[in-house]
Amino acid sequence: MKIHIKLLANYQKYLPPDCSSSSYEAEVPPDVRVEDVLAQLPVPLEESVVLVNGRTPQPGQALQEGDVLCLFPAIGGG
Repeated sequence: MKIHIKLLANYQKYLPPDCSSSSYEAEVPPDVRVEDVLAQLPVPLEESVVLVNGRTPQPGQALQEGDVLCLFPAIGGG
């Protein structure tokens, strides 16, 4: 099945070399979990905000055809 992976802000440096936008399509197994896909990405997960279709995913959440997995760096401030 196909999902879309969107990397924003300075995470765009982790996009595939042939990518011309901030997102790309990825082929994944059916019922793959968010955590499984994240483990394959070269981004610093401990510093990331992760969204699926604009919402925070639940632990163990499976992805569906056409889902958008979006990652961007958490920005601290005060």
